[in-house]
Amino acid sequence: MSISSPAKRAILYFDGGCRPNPGPLQTAVVCGEQAWIQADLGEGDNTDAEWLALLHAARLAAASGARDVLFLGDSALVIAQASGRQRARTPRLLRYVAQFHDTAREFDRVVLRHVRRSKNLAGIALARGTWP
Repeated sequence: MSISSPAKRAILYFDGGCRPNPGPLQTAVVCGEQAWIQADLGEGDNTDAEWLALLHAARLAAASGARDVLFLGDSALVIAQASGRQRARTPRLLRYVAQFHDTAREFDRVVLRHVRRSKNLAGIALARGTWP
């Protein structure tokens, strides 16, 4: 993973999807010029896929030793829930939020930002990657 020093900054794009919805889940994370695509993550809906993508991005950032992390995704719901601006109401979503916050404790600074789908490098990688 490409991380800038001295503050060990990481910028990660994340996206998830399933076809059909609900259906088989896939995720993509892009950092620098590298993309990580996961397939065969079970069945779920688009919200599950987006959350799994953010969790994957957070794990990658933590494993790289990043301290200042910017997560960019096109799911306004996931960004709002992960940042605490919108309450997650179901047990499934509450588990995702808790997992994200557990991982985010490893960072000094976390920023979550919504980007348009056309600007989400992970979404572009996912569309070009492993979809059948």
